[in-house]
Amino acid sequence: MIKLKEISIMPVAKIFCAFHAVVGIVLGVIVTIGSLTGQEDEGFWSLGPWSLLVFPIVNAGLGFLTGAFLAGGYNLFSQWFGGVEFEIEGDVSSIKLLGDVNEV
Repeated sequence: MIKLKEISIMPVAKIFCAFHAVVGIVLGVIVTIGSLTGQEDEGFWSLGPWSLLVFPIVNAGLGFLTGAFLAGGYNLFSQWFGGVEFEIEGDVSSIKLLGDVNEV
């Protein structure tokens, strides 16, 4: 068993940012189509085509913060309670490991 002690915060934050930006684009398309149906006076529908710009930017920013918060939280709690344990099967010679490998 291999224990995951720490997660790099920036790569996780970037992945969450990219994923949430894509979700924001999808939501922007949905809201734009919805605004064309005459729902412009209610809530998000009032953004209309602007939602194609606003939603990806807002979602990407929130995704970045969420990813950084979750990775930092994992790092904090893994110090207190131990990390997640993995059992790896097969040829592990191609896996790049950083730092010390703690086998349990």
